Order: sequence, then C-alpha cells, then structure tokens
Amino acid sequence: MKLQIDKRAYESIQNFSRIIYLKGILNREDLPERDEIVDLYYRDRFVGRAIYNRESPTIKILTLKKEEIDRDFFYKRIKKAIEYREKILGFKNTYRMIYAEGDYLPCIVLDRYNNIGSMQISSKIMENYAPIIYECVEELTGITTLYVQGAKKGDRIKPRIFGDRSDVETIIEEGRGRFKVNVKGHKTGFFLDQRDNRIDIEKYIKEGDRVLDVCCYTGGFAVHCGVMGAEVWGIDISKKALEVAEENMKLNNIKNYHFICGNAFDIMRELIEDGESFDVVILDPPSFTKTSKDVKNALRAYNTLNYLGLKLSRRMLVTCSCSHHIDRETFKSTVVSSSLRAKREIKQIGGYRTQSPDHVITMANKNLEYLKCLFFAVEC
Repeated sequence: MKLQIDKRAYESIQNFSRIIYLKGILNREDLPERDEIVDLYYRDRFVGRAIYNRESPTIKILTLKKEEIDRDFFYKRIKKAIEYREKILGFKNTYRMIYAEGDYLPCIVLDRYNNIGSMQISSKIMENYAPIIYECVEELTGITTLYVQGAKKGDRIKPRIFGDRSDVETIIEEGRGRFKVNVKGHKTGFFLDQRDNRIDIEKYIKEGDRVLDVCCYTGGFAVHCGVMGAEVWGIDISKKALEVAEENMKLNNIKNYHFICGNAFDIMRELIEDGESFDVVILDPPSFTKTSKDVKNALRAYNTLNYLGLKLSRRMLVTCSCSHHIDRETFKSTVVSSSLRAKREIKQIGGYRTQSPDHVITMANKNLEYLKCLFFAVEC
C-alpha cells in the first residue's frame, strides 16, 4: 500500500518525528480497511515504512529504509534498546526495555523484571510479530517468560504467554526496597516510571514520620517511606493491589502500616473530618483523562485531590500526574491554585521530575513525555 504525504508531514519526518497524522495523507481514499504496514511517499519518492491502525488518528513510522520487517529488523532494534539501558543508563535486571517510538518500535511497550518480560501491544500488526520479539528477547537477555497483552480495552489483542507459562512472578529490588511483581497485574505489573522519584523520597523521610500514600497501588512509595522508619498509610480503590502492597510491606519487614480500600477523595475527606494529619502526603493517581476533551474535568479532579492532600499535610507534598494531555506548567498551576484554596504556602523542592530515563523521551516526539512529579515543602 502506497500513501502520498504532504510537505508538512514530510518535514516532520525529516525532523525526527516518528508520528504523522492522517490529515497529512493526500490520498486518504486509499487507506486500507484493516491494520497494515504501508509505504509513505513524498512527491513519488519513498520516505518510510509505517504502521497504519484503522482506529488511530496517526500513522507510526517503523523505518526510513526500504527494508523487510523481519526477525533481523526486530533483533537490531531490540539490541540497540537494551544497550542504551544497560551501557548508557546503567540498568541491570529491571527496566523498561522497549518504549514505543522512543526505541523506533511503535505500538510496543516491554518491561523486564529479572528473567520475566511483560509486553503491551497496541496494534494487531505488531501482535503478529510477538513470537519473533520473544525469540529476540530470549536470545539477547535470557528472559524465559514473556507475557503479552493489549495496551487497552478494545485493542483486540489476546493475552498470551511465551516460554515458561508457570513463571509469571518475581521479586525485584529498587533502592532500599524489594517488591513482588506479577506480570499479569495492572498494566505491565509494576510502575517502573516512578523509580527515581520513589528512591528520591527516601532522603526526605525521617524516622517516626506519618506518611499518607494516596493511590498507592502495590505500595511503591509506601515501601520506600517505610524502610526509612515512617508509619505508612496507604489508600487504593483496588483490594487486590492492597493485598500485594501488604505482601511488599512484609517482604521489607515493615511493621507500622495501615491500608484503606476505597475512593481516595472520600477517604481523604473522612481523614480531615477525623482530625488526622501527616508529615508527608503523596498523591500518585491514575490518569484523570484519556483524551484532550476531558482536560477541564481532569484539572478539577487534580485541584480537589491536591487541596485535600495539602489540608492533610504538615510538612511535605509529593504530587503526580500521568496524563500527557496536561503539560507540566498547567499541572503546576493547578497545584498552586489548590494551595491557595487550602491556605497552605508551598515551596518547590528541586526541579521538575519526570519518568525514569528508560522511558525514553525524544525531543521530536514529546508525546512520549507524560509523567510529572513535583515535591513541595508545605507551610502550615
């Protein structure tokens, strides 16, 4: 399938972007009826080979060469991605191995947890290459299990396991903490994007602190605070996630913890009414918006969540957003608005924090940057 692109799309590709929008296609009437690898042309000259997903508003570039998309193609791309993590970033057994366009492998996200891999795919085309990807990963890393699933509901990707079907759980180390990871859990099993921020929190925790970890999932931030001697409270709506969080507490010999299952907004209001307060409050909610249309509602939710967090905090607030539809300045302004509403003066500690560097952000593909994390000192 040959698709002709306009000048703007061509220049975008020449400037290292790996995504073009459908409106940049001149012969849109020729778009295939199903997911397909297509060839892009500008003024009848070959430009690149890309993935067309009929449910996506964009076409994602696979290669700028007229090459076969075969085992050799994937082997070279995966090998380069691993070398970047291990030789340049210094990661060893646990890291994000493939991050979509950041590694020139669109529609693929793959996390490594020791000898287990967890891969999310958002294209039926890439699903067809899953056996080849497993072969490459096994050869390059020694991974013996690869769990494959769709990135979101509706992706039509059937969950599969390559390799040892019984080995889906492991223990990883992160800073001073240890965590149980099951690749059949939420997303890829664990949120590696917050690694640096979780490790960084340790230096601000004092023995005997009371810490509230809101939307704690399996206890990522909570464990790092607990190993420093804090009394940890965690809130999450998932009972299953809290069961794993409790296992992680025991795994790290943390005794002083309390977990509450339920709606974070409701529970935080109840804590305020009960006169509770905490030295440190951590807010790490799921994305409040999946599309740009919902940004206003999302900002209201962030404003309220941070307001409640500040009302409960005595010394420090750690607040996060994982929506790439909300940029860092807008998010920061929302937190400042919450501080005025809560009548708490805040002081930013350090600069902007974002995702761990194995979640690659290329300067021409800013859509890869999504995580925002801010540390604030709170003046009561």
